[in-house]
Amino acid sequence: MGFAKDYLANEKFDLVICADSGLDAAYRLGVKADYIIGDFDSVSGNVFEKYKKGDVTESKEARFIKFPPEKDSTDTDIALEYAMEQNPDEIVILGATGGRMDHFLANVNILMKPLKYGIPTYIVDKYNKIYLIDKDTVIKRKSLWGKYISFQPLTEIVKNVRLSGLKYILDGEDLTIGKSLTVSNEMADGTDEAMISFDTGVIIVIEARDA
Repeated sequence: MGFAKDYLANEKFDLVICADSGLDAAYRLGVKADYIIGDFDSVSGNVFEKYKKGDVTESKEARFIKFPPEKDSTDTDIALEYAMEQNPDEIVILGATGGRMDHFLANVNILMKPLKYGIPTYIVDKYNKIYLIDKDTVIKRKSLWGKYISFQPLTEIVKNVRLSGLKYILDGEDLTIGKSLTVSNEMADGTDEAMISFDTGVIIVIEARDA
């Protein structure tokens, strides 16, 4: 919660969407909620009622979009699709890495949706910034989340990967599921930018810092 408070103090967003129990976090942080989406099975009852009654000053105009508990998508997935419909420049997802691992893995996989539409989308927590790429990408030292940069294939194979500007370079290596070759890389000394290039596939990029 401390990380989210500091992060939101320095970053401004045009629209805030809360997925179910994310409303509890918004309430504790004093963050305005524009849309509240989900089946509302995990949000605290008293917090939910405060918003429904309009008792939360900064979120009196919040809209509720309810879905049945038995559905084919997670609350985060539904909230992400709604965010995409607003034609955003980018999407940042907080609170997507803690707790249940099944939800975390699903959250990484659903990043494929905005990737297909060219919407930069990031899962962010205190130690990690996670996103997908499907084309050549420049990584700038000044905007790195932490010291380490890891690459993992989301598709079964990523063909002909080239890494430059990093401590450990590659020159045409195929990345396949089941290999840890590209974990914990770093920017090379004296470089401000690194480049990852590849022919086909989708890569999970994790910019990370130690606890």
